[in-house]
Amino acid sequence: MSLLFGETANPEDVTRRPGPGPELNQRVEIFGSAWGCWLGSRIEDRRSDRLVVAVPQDPAEPRLVRRPADWVALRWTNPRGIGMLEATVTAATRAGIVPTWELVGRGEPALFQRRRFARVPVVLAGRATGRRGAWGLTILDVAEGGIRGLAPEVAPFDPGEPVEVSFDVDGLDFTARAEVVRWGLAPGGVTIVFRFSGLPRADADRLRRFVFRQELAHPSGLDRGAR
Repeated sequence: MSLLFGETANPEDVTRRPGPGPELNQRVEIFGSAWGCWLGSRIEDRRSDRLVVAVPQDPAEPRLVRRPADWVALRWTNPRGIGMLEATVTAATRAGIVPTWELVGRGEPALFQRRRFARVPVVLAGRATGRRGAWGLTILDVAEGGIRGLAPEVAPFDPGEPVEVSFDVDGLDFTARAEVVRWGLAPGGVTIVFRFSGLPRADADRLRRFVFRQELAHPSGLDRGAR
């Protein structure tokens, strides 16, 4: 299983190259064999040869996880892809009142990039607003580059038309500018493919994290292709 992209990750879809490390105060995730999943953390300090991260919360109990005896994996998002570093926990310290670990990398940080966007299946209520008004959609899949939705009737969107799409991501509204790529007849209505345009960095990072979490949670339902 790929720690980054799930069991169906295909090496032909992903490139690996040297990349930058995470920034100070950046949100990251830590994987360790002792707890077996990705847990949220943050970069508390950066030093010449090590990183200081907040100790993550135990997913099963109301306490922090114990310091692992073996190596851990660290991953984070940036505008170009996913960064990853394997590291050893060399010390348990504190940054003010925050319990922290000091990590020393086992190599240089790597940047993973997809040659093609991954699409994850979902069933989400959404809306697309074009020059003729707003139309309700059922979002069928989400990719880092766009979405595919089902409209209950022939929605008045033209290929290339700029629209605004909105749907729920992790319990919060996500709204983005997009353009209509194509539409086609389908049982129950029409399917419409939208491509995002000019996503702000914060929104792109948020969507990327959502897609990756869906991949890890439902690896067998993935599709891959440009959008």
